[in-house]
Amino acid sequence: MDIKSGIRPKQILFLWAGILTCSAFLSAMNTKSEDIYFTSAKTCMDTLIAHGTDTYGTLKTPVFASILDVNSLECPENPLPLDEAWRVVRRERRNPAGANLLSDQPLIKSMYLMSQFSGEPAYSQAAQRYIDYYLNNLVDAKGLIWWGWHRHYDVYKDIMTGHEANWHEIHANIQIQWDILWQINPKAVEKEIESIWQWHVIDKNTGEINRHDDKQHGCDFTLTAGGIIEAFAFLHAKTNDSVWLQRARLIADYYWNLRNPETNLIPERPNAGQDRFDGSAFVTNTTGPYCHSLLRAYLLTKDSVFKDQAIAYLNAYAKYGYDETTGKFRGALHLDGTPIAGPRVDSGYGEYEPRGDMDLWEPYVLGYQYPLETAQCYALAHQITQDPAMLVTAKHFADWIEKTPITTIETSHTWYQEYSRQYGIQGTYAGKYGRAISFFISMYALTGNPEYRQLARDFADEAIGKLYVNGLFKGHPAKPYYETVDGVGILLYALIQLDQTLKDPPQAVNLDNW
Repeated sequence: MDIKSGIRPKQILFLWAGILTCSAFLSAMNTKSEDIYFTSAKTCMDTLIAHGTDTYGTLKTPVFASILDVNSLECPENPLPLDEAWRVVRRERRNPAGANLLSDQPLIKSMYLMSQFSGEPAYSQAAQRYIDYYLNNLVDAKGLIWWGWHRHYDVYKDIMTGHEANWHEIHANIQIQWDILWQINPKAVEKEIESIWQWHVIDKNTGEINRHDDKQHGCDFTLTAGGIIEAFAFLHAKTNDSVWLQRARLIADYYWNLRNPETNLIPERPNAGQDRFDGSAFVTNTTGPYCHSLLRAYLLTKDSVFKDQAIAYLNAYAKYGYDETTGKFRGALHLDGTPIAGPRVDSGYGEYEPRGDMDLWEPYVLGYQYPLETAQCYALAHQITQDPAMLVTAKHFADWIEKTPITTIETSHTWYQEYSRQYGIQGTYAGKYGRAISFFISMYALTGNPEYRQLARDFADEAIGKLYVNGLFKGHPAKPYYETVDGVGILLYALIQLDQTLKDPPQAVNLDNW
C-alpha cells in the first residue's frame, strides 16, 4: 500500500464535502470527532425505533419497515423505482411498502451490539419485539418463516405477500442470527430448519438442494446451500442431535464431490448444466458467502470437514483467480482454472456472468460477484486457521480495494453500465461501505498495521458524509431512502466496531463481522 495520509487517490473533492458534513453533524450533536461513528449509528437506531416501525395499516406492529423516506421519516407506499433495475432487478425484492425479517438480520445483529456497548437495552428490546411478533404471526402453513427474496409483509395491507409463487428462500449472503432468534422462539426456529430439510433438500441421498421450497429440481446455488448448511450446523449445536450434522455434511459433500479434483473448483449451480454459465463456472459466490457458511459450520460443530473444504476452495481461487500483473481478481473461472476472459455479453442470462476482472462496486444485491465478502472470508479463514496463505490473499484484496476508488467504473461493458454512469459516480451502497470498514478492521486486528485502521476510518468518514441525513443512513448517496436491502444494518455494525477499535484501550471486536 501507498498511504501517505488518510486521503485516497481521486477522493479529494469528496473529502472536503465529507469534512463539512461531519462538522455540521458534530456541531449539532455536540459530539467529539472520535465518537462520531458510535453516535451516528446510535442516532440512526434511535430514529428507527421512533419512526421506523409499522404504524400504517389497521394492525400496528413492532416490525421495522424496509424503506423509509429520510425527509418525511415515513415508509412510502409506492417507493420511487430509482436504481431498482440494477440493484434488485425485481421490484419486490426491495420489500416495497413492507417488512422482511431476513433482510433485517444485519440490523438485528447491530441492535444487539449497540445494547452491548451502550449499556442501553432499548435497542435489543426493539429487536426482540420485532422478532417475537414475526415468528408468532408471519409463518406459512409449512412452518417456514415468511421472509426471503420472494416474500415480505405489507405494512399497509397487513398481509403476507410476494411474487413468483411467493417461494421461501434464503441465501448465504445474509447471515441469519439463529442464536438470537432461538432465544426468543426456539420452537419456530426448529420448525423453520426442519421444514428447510423437508422442502429445500430435494434429494435426501445426494444432498441436492433447491433455493425454492417446492421439492422440485431447480436452483442448487451454493448461495442457498451455504445458508442451509449453517442452519443445520446451528441446530446440531443446539440439540446435539447428530442427524443435523450428517445433513449439513451431506449438502457440503454434494458440492465437494462435483469439484474438479485437479483444481478444487466447483460450479456455482451444478444442475444448470452447460446451457447456463453457472453450471460450469466458478464464481465468488463460493469464496464469499458459501465459504463463510462452511467456516461458520466448522465453528458451530468443530467438524474439520467444513473448514477443510472452505480452505480448499479459497486456496483454489487464490491460485487461479488472482492476476499478479494487475493486482485484481478475476470474476469467473473455468473449472480447469483458466480465467473466463472479457468482454462481457450484453444480452440473455449470460450478461450476469462476470467475465474478465471482477467489479468491486457492482450494484446488484445478488448475482455472481462477491469481492468484499470474499476479502472478509480470507481474513476470517486466517483468524481461524493461522494459514499464512489466507492472509497473503487478504492483503491482495486490501491493496486492490485501497487503489480502487468507489467511483471507479471497472468496465463499461456491463448490463448495469447506466448505474455506473448515473449512480455509481456518487458513491456506493451502505452495505458495501460497511463491509469495507469491517474488512479493514479485521486486517488491522490481524496485522497490527495502522494503515488498515486508517482505511477503515476513511470509508466510515465517506459513508457518514454521503449517507447520513436527518438521523438516518440512506441506502445510497443518490437515493432519498433508508433501505434495509441496501445494507444499512451492515454499515451500523461496522461503525460500532470501528468505534470500539479506536478506544484506548481498544475493545475486543468479533472478526466474523458478516
